[in-house]
Amino acid sequence: MEKEIQRVREEKVTKEEIARAIKQARALFAYGSENISNQGFWLGYSEMFANYEWFLTYLEKLSKVTVKDVQRVANEYFKPQSRVVGVYVPTEGQA
Repeated sequence: MEKEIQRVREEKVTKEEIARAIKQARALFAYGSENISNQGFWLGYSEMFANYEWFLTYLEKLSKVTVKDVQRVANEYFKPQSRVVGVYVPTEGQA
């Protein structure tokens, strides 16, 4: 994972990678919004960190993500000093 984070910070991701990620995110969002319960979840969730407008404009904003956006965000937020890494270690006697 460290190598991939470093790659994104140092190299530009391709337009194809962004297109594939956007397609996947759009599908997950669409499938996750199919029924009224999930729509209610997303509206409540978006209200917690932004507002309900986020829910209404998410797909439009998603389609505007650029290669420069990905690299800018990676360099701003994926710094080693900003990470918390956890390791799960099984307790004795458990497989």
